[in-house]
Order: sequence, then C-alpha cells, then structure tokens
Amino acid sequence: MKKFLPQFAIFSALFVANSYAGQYPGVSGSALFQFNADRVISTQKTHVPGNNAFVYVESDFALHIDRNWSAKTQWRLQPNDVLTTRDGVNPERYRTFLDSDRGIKSGGYGLLVEELKLQFENEDMQFSVGKFDPKFGTAHDKRKRMGVFTSQFAEDYNLREKIGASISALLENSKITVNSFFNDTTGLSGSALDDRGDANGKDGSAGSTKALNSYSVAVEGKDLFEIEDWSYNLGFKSLSVDRLMGRQREKGYVFGSEYLYKIGETSIIPFVEVAKVTSIAGEQGRNSTYKTAAIIAKYSSWSGSFSILSRSPNSHRLQKEGKSSHAQLSVGYKFTENVTLDITRSNMKEDGYSGSIVGALLNYFYRF
Repeated sequence: MKKFLPQFAIFSALFVANSYAGQYPGVSGSALFQFNADRVISTQKTHVPGNNAFVYVESDFALHIDRNWSAKTQWRLQPNDVLTTRDGVNPERYRTFLDSDRGIKSGGYGLLVEELKLQFENEDMQFSVGKFDPKFGTAHDKRKRMGVFTSQFAEDYNLREKIGASISALLENSKITVNSFFNDTTGLSGSALDDRGDANGKDGSAGSTKALNSYSVAVEGKDLFEIEDWSYNLGFKSLSVDRLMGRQREKGYVFGSEYLYKIGETSIIPFVEVAKVTSIAGEQGRNSTYKTAAIIAKYSSWSGSFSILSRSPNSHRLQKEGKSSHAQLSVGYKFTENVTLDITRSNMKEDGYSGSIVGALLNYFYRF
C-alpha cells in the first residue's frame, strides 16, 4: 500500500497548483471531515467501555483530461478497528457498536484507496473502469442526516472496493447502471499508516473469484409517476463464490423511496428503504433483511429526525446473535453551508443485547 502514497501526493499537488475552472486539463474535488463521538448509557452486555470517539476523512479528487475523460480517486482515513468489512464471523458487518474495543481513538488510523478509476461521461452515458464503489441502496449516504448511526448501520449491505467496469444510461429523470466486478485483493486493498493488510482472495467471501462474474444493476430516479420531488432507487446484486459443495451466489435486492414535502420554509422528508441479502458470504440459508424508515424535518438551520433501523438474520444459527436495531431521535444544526452538527439518542439492540447510546457527529465539507 505504501507504494501508492506518491499518487496521493501527486493528486494533492495538482489541486494546490491548478483548480478546475472549465479548462483542460484541470482538477476538482471535495473533502468530508467528521468527528464521531458516542457514549453507551446502558447495556445488558458486559465489558463494554462507555466512551468512543474517532475521526473520519473522505476525499475525492478528479483530474479532468478533456470535456469527457477524467481520472478519479477517493481516499479515506478511518480507524481500522472501528470501521471494517473484514470481520471473520460477520463479514458483512461494517461497525459493531457495543464493542469491547471502544475508546478514544488517537491511533490505528488507516489511509486507504477507496476508488481509482478512469471515467468517460457525456450527456447520455457514463462509463468507468478501475477500482470503484458500485454502491447498493442509499440509506448509507452520509448527506441524508437521518441520525448519527444510520449510515454506518446501512453500510452492511453496500457494495464497496471492487475492481471492474460500470456503465450508466443517463435519462431525463433517471439513471440506470450496470456493474461487473470482483473484490479488490490487490495492494490497493491494504492501507497506509496503520496497515490493515491486503484482502484475502481465498477467504471464501462473495466476489473474491478474480473474474468479472459478479454484477449489480441499479436504477435511481426522481419525479416517480410524474409526482415532483418523489425519488426512488431499485437495485439487484449477484456475487460469485467458489464452487465448493453447498455454496451459493450471494444475492441482494433493495428498494428505497423518499418524498420532499414543503410547507413554507419547512421541509418534511419521509424515507424508507428495504434490502434483503441471501446466502451471505456464499453460505446457503444465511440471509438477512435490513429495514430503514425515517421522517426528517428541516426548518431554517435546524433539522430533526426520527428513524428506525433493523437487521433481521433468517439463519437459525444467527437469528438471536445477529438481530440488531436502532430507534433514533436526532436533532441537528447547520452553522454554515459547510459545517453541521447532529446529536442522536438511540435505544438499540445488537447481537441479542439491549442498550442505549448517545452520539454526536460534527461534519465539515469542503469543495475544491
């Protein structure tokens, strides 16, 4: 992974030297800085430290070669022991909230290459090849502000860090995307600073076949049934696995919808998303259903939301241990266009243990 650090330095130097202003070649990008802090107020689980805090950074860079072609990359700085997709017991788990390793994170941060791709785009289509995030659903979108813990919970079923190709048809009010890929197990799958190690291509995880025989299809749109401000997303994924007896392709289905309702200066946004994943990690009968329902209200610089999240495993082996949920009440304030603060109280259940947790999330977003 260290050999890719010069790429990061080169992209950073380009941004300092030449910002994108419609001239070619040029550069553009953005950076999201987050400070996450939460405290477990109560829980049935023993040996769970009360306080937890960490920093998360997400940076996007684009080198615009001409009007249509660009090279794009995304880098992330994160605590590798908090945010992970390499849990041997629960490979789909992005974060365990009632973890025995909670604490104030001053070290253990990894700098990782989330995306590194070449992209072509015109008015009708978009095509990219390289390492990319196909994505699956939208509840994981950090911009939605549906509670401090929502995006981390929904990352369980998202598609990330794949190598392959993606093509999208850009229609008037919708976008249809087809992705073909396999898991990144190259040197790009490691991380600098705190090295999380390269992904293991022989661990049996879905998508680790080193062939373009995993795929996903996504449809995103707005003004559903010609109703203004009604957005939706549909998705299907099918990930290949090895041919050992009893193994099956991991498949997933997702549907989400939200509606923006305005009353004067007040905005009300109901949101719902349901995702079902079957044969997780290729294990026959290991299925899970995720549900997210939220109501968001915004007035002036204030926002508030109530959301319910749930993860329901169907496998008998994991029915009790893996069942998790959050009932969140949140309030937020936008200090400037770039700075927001959200505070959430969640009554939760994780792996069969109940608990209550309070979290705060400070965001700073900067566009180059």
